[in-house]
Amino acid sequence: MSLQTPSPVDQVTNTDFWRRTPPALFPALIGLMGLGLAWRAAADFAPIGVSPFASYIILGFGSVLLVFIVACYLTKIGARPTVIIEDMASVPGRAGVSALTVSLFLFSAAIAPVSPLVAAFALFPGLLGHIATAGLAILIMMRTPQGLIVSPAWHLSFVGFIVACLAAVPLGYTGLGQTILTITIIVAVCIYGISLLQMSKGDLPEQVRPLLAIHLAPVSLFTTVSTLLGHTTLALVFAVGAMGIAGVLISRARYLTIAGFSPLWGAFTFPIAAFSAAFFTLSAQISAFGWLALIPLALGTVLTPFILFRVLKMWSTGALATKTGAAVA
Repeated sequence: MSLQTPSPVDQVTNTDFWRRTPPALFPALIGLMGLGLAWRAAADFAPIGVSPFASYIILGFGSVLLVFIVACYLTKIGARPTVIIEDMASVPGRAGVSALTVSLFLFSAAIAPVSPLVAAFALFPGLLGHIATAGLAILIMMRTPQGLIVSPAWHLSFVGFIVACLAAVPLGYTGLGQTILTITIIVAVCIYGISLLQMSKGDLPEQVRPLLAIHLAPVSLFTTVSTLLGHTTLALVFAVGAMGIAGVLISRARYLTIAGFSPLWGAFTFPIAAFSAAFFTLSAQISAFGWLALIPLALGTVLTPFILFRVLKMWSTGALATKTGAAVA
């Protein structure tokens, strides 16, 4: 009987799976962290009694998982730094890498009530990292055929800075929060406008349609941050926009999911959580929004663990890296 020598890819899959850690892990991961923050907002603002225990469990588990996965990806980059350029060659890859730095913002927001110092240590490196990944994304897109075609994933790269405000404002950096809010609103409006123009001229492939759910996240986050900064009227404007986008997405659920489950379903998770948290936060001014926020909270509580489990299972078997074309260190 002869022994067959495993290929390098088999060796990576079966032993040092971190060497092919896919960026596709991070959209579902930020969805979990966002869900924890939505449950925290529910505990503070829901019209019915909600224990903060659920948020403690979700954010605690999410933070541990986040540290582990980020460590795996940074180890992969440390083994071969150019691997990040290969991962960011595709639109989903750029979205995944951008979600990595967004996850640091969410960790900062999660830990801020417990340790402002740790939160600040996560926030500012996260900002520097997000600036770096946004700049790298621009360089890669400029060198990629049709790379400058606008996609929903651009929100993660260029509007994702708004997530930092969830930590910056509670930590007292209101000037930073106001600056980020102003700039990201301008960028998001440009992305929305160009996206609408492009969609009017053609349809998206079935496989990438889940990315359209990302459009819900910016307006939801603008609602929350505007509320935190005391801009109630502006928050109401964005809340109306968020309801409109959510309504369109719900009405086109079949259109978005027709290709069946894929790692891109991770794009559904964070926008749902952001929408729920936004309306819980705004309910401090208008109580009716608290009841509305319970619906996406319930949906996210069911959908996010399901998607995250499927994505993690695919990672453990090596299928996630193969399906998403993740580079090997």
